Amino acid sequence: MSRTCDLCGKHPMHGNKVSNSYHHTRRTWKPNLLKLKTEIGGTTMTLRICTQCLRSGFVTKKIKVKPADMAAKKD
Repeated sequence: MSRTCDLCGKHPMHGNKVSNSYHHTRRTWKPNLLKLKTEIGGTTMTLRICTQCLRSGFVTKKIKVKPADMAAKKD
């Protein structure tokens, strides 16, 4: 399973961490990915999307809705 956003394709970046003394150390920046259930074309799918795609509104979360009789019993 890759660390890649299913919508925008964002993936880990590699580079150098640079200290105050200009010493270079290799490091990796990973995207902030979430597993999210969403409904696309009438089917429920689990996607790995980055938080930027979620905030931009490219996809919406699928919300669990309780049956009406269960909600009526609580009131």
